[in-house]
Amino acid sequence: MTAVAVLGASGAVGRAALELLRSWDVGPLRAGARRPPQVDGVERMVVDARDPADLARFCAGARVVLNCAGPAVELVDGVARVAVAAGADYVDAAGDDALHAAVTAVADGSGRATVVSAGMMPGLTGLLPRLLAAHLPDGERLTGYVGGRDRFTLTAAVDYVAADESFGWPAAAWRDGRVARNALRPVPELTLPWFPEPVTAQPYLGTETARVAAALGLRQVDWYSVFAGERVLAALRAVPGAPEGGHREAGARLCRAAELDLFGHQAYQNLVVTLSGPGGERAAVVRSTGASELTGSMAALTARAVLAGAVPPGVWHADEVLDPIATVTELAAVPTVPLATVVADVSAVEQYEEDVI
Repeated sequence: MTAVAVLGASGAVGRAALELLRSWDVGPLRAGARRPPQVDGVERMVVDARDPADLARFCAGARVVLNCAGPAVELVDGVARVAVAAGADYVDAAGDDALHAAVTAVADGSGRATVVSAGMMPGLTGLLPRLLAAHLPDGERLTGYVGGRDRFTLTAAVDYVAADESFGWPAAAWRDGRVARNALRPVPELTLPWFPEPVTAQPYLGTETARVAAALGLRQVDWYSVFAGERVLAALRAVPGAPEGGHREAGARLCRAAELDLFGHQAYQNLVVTLSGPGGERAAVVRSTGASELTGSMAALTARAVLAGAVPPGVWHADEVLDPIATVTELAAVPTVPLATVVADVSAVEQYEEDVI
């Protein structure tokens, strides 16, 4: 029996996940894509993620199906439906509340373990606040900065520009148990610890962050998407004017803008999250070579947890069901994640940065 069947294995996220699973020797692996990669010891299968017959053949005999294909806005619950019908557990590297609801409709009561939102964002962005809360149970105020200077794959770009209020709210914050719209403004030329250059911070409260804030009983959350360079921001500002059905064209523009912003620079993707309360302050810092690498790593870690029986039957967001301390500890051992740590004294973050670098 195949331990994990990785769909979308030829993409940046799928390749990262497949390589990690292979390095961990979790068991027989299957790589599926329209042009599956040639990897020693891994079964290759040509599959179209939009073809139910192809998917049924791909999922047959797999213990866990890991979906790294996309765009998620186009595939929705199609892969989950076939995987559950084949008797497999299911992990999706993408996801939001809408995808969770769609997958619940096809997988709830199946007796299978099904996990969505198992990437960098959503996924790791929900896990880090829970990690900090484990270290600081009386934490009340959360601040997050996520982003950097990075490439977009076309799949990720299409999902990014297609996001609507089912994913979150621009300029919103969390205040005393509710979403406060238009509470924050963009911050240009912001200098932040752990970021190698001034950045623009765009306030954005995701539904994942709001859900985690409610679960942890937080009073205040300020969350920002971080961008270095102006071209990606300009491309994103043009998205609301895109014609109906023009997400692929807008996504392609976003990819080109990211490449221009990256020209002459080293790609990086950082997550810096702080939690404070009466008991003090803690910061969680994750630095990586890119969002695709982080998403693939999180997806692989989630698939391994499901394979090990650490996830009970049901439909879950990854942050709800993964152990935050164990997962971030394992993430820190991934070669494309140079740093993943919790800093006890937030006032010493800048000095700690100098020490580790």
